[in-house]
Amino acid sequence: MRFLDMTPYHPFREMARTCDTRPLRDKRVRWVRPEPRLSRDGRFLARLLRREELDAAAGLWRAAYPELYGSVHDFLLFPEECAARVALEDAWEEDSEGKPCLMLVAAERRSGRLAAATLMTKMDRNLQIEFSFAATHPEFRRQGLMYLLGEMMHHLAEASGAEYLTTFLETWHTITQTSILKYGGGWRVAGIFPGAFTRWAGGQREYRGCVVYLYKFIRDGERYATRPEEWHLHPKLRQLWQVLEEINRDAGETPDRR
Repeated sequence: MRFLDMTPYHPFREMARTCDTRPLRDKRVRWVRPEPRLSRDGRFLARLLRREELDAAAGLWRAAYPELYGSVHDFLLFPEECAARVALEDAWEEDSEGKPCLMLVAAERRSGRLAAATLMTKMDRNLQIEFSFAATHPEFRRQGLMYLLGEMMHHLAEASGAEYLTTFLETWHTITQTSILKYGGGWRVAGIFPGAFTRWAGGQREYRGCVVYLYKFIRDGERYATRPEEWHLHPKLRQLWQVLEEINRDAGETPDRR
């Protein structure tokens, strides 16, 4: 971290009266090498992506999440671009330090085919991990692969030093929305972002897709988050927060922050 003499300057408002503070320091989120895991039926092995599988991974994402084409995330559809951003198993010592993304894959043991994948993106200075994407090849859906990979993702997040998790749900994918609202898992709804990302509409056409944003504190991250009583919100925005809290209170096991 680059340090400055900030004594001549002052924050716009005095904040952090309702939470803990800590000294400024270098902050890093570290990818911890995951141990492979078998699916319950032993058919699939979940593990890190390998360099030799970059073409296969691009094919998986094209088949499972073609909406990414032409978007800020379409590096997943191009093997060479994916290699530049994603930590690979066979270059782990170097990649785990220098690359922002980590991809887990579920491979069918008999055939070696990639059946599903997830992508995580870290933001070091914010001690944040985004659960960016999850996708299952159409031929392998309804095999419980997202539960297998999801458990590994949460284990990696807990071991990484991150304290804040975010993710987003496509508004056309009701399965993930229903799962979050039913089971919670600590995720909290932050809001709906209309037109957040460009998405492929078929052929050579696109549109702006809308997403539901979620957040989650882990480790001791919530200790350092200012609480609602010291926020300076317009009354209409205070109403919005109250509605979000009602939704989050009712979502699975999500705790109430108020």
